Amino acid sequence: MSETRVATGAWWDPQMWQRARAAYVFDLDHHPDAPAGFIQWLHWVLEAHVARGPQGRAALTVPPRAVIAASAGLNRHHALRAETRAAMEQAIIDDRQAGRLMSRSSWIHEAVAVSVADAQRRAGGTLTPVPDGQRLPNQPTKRSG
Repeated sequence: MSETRVATGAWWDPQMWQRARAAYVFDLDHHPDAPAGFIQWLHWVLEAHVARGPQGRAALTVPPRAVIAASAGLNRHHALRAETRAAMEQAIIDDRQAGRLMSRSSWIHEAVAVSVADAQRRAGGTLTPVPDGQRLPNQPTKRSG
């Protein structure tokens, strides 16, 4: 039986999109719990952000998204597991009730920015960018041990 997925649109600024891809590739070989596959990595990132709770998310020092023309951004649709999507939506409500009003795209940006910063710190300050036009591998083999 397959799991239910929900198409979830998100607006990405191009720089964060590239940084997210670089963090995902870094985590493949450097984080034992990182999943293989970008959409699985995104689930992992979103679920970690939900688990922080409203107070934990509010305590983060994540700079706001870059201000760029909407036409310069990237609209992406991600097939999220229904459970992950529901937990994210509840977290957005919890944040709003705690005084933090965020769109779905802004919330996803914050979750990804935290994971990118963590990967960058573990990488010694710099993540190797994925070359422009380079597709990410589907279900890559993770480094063992």
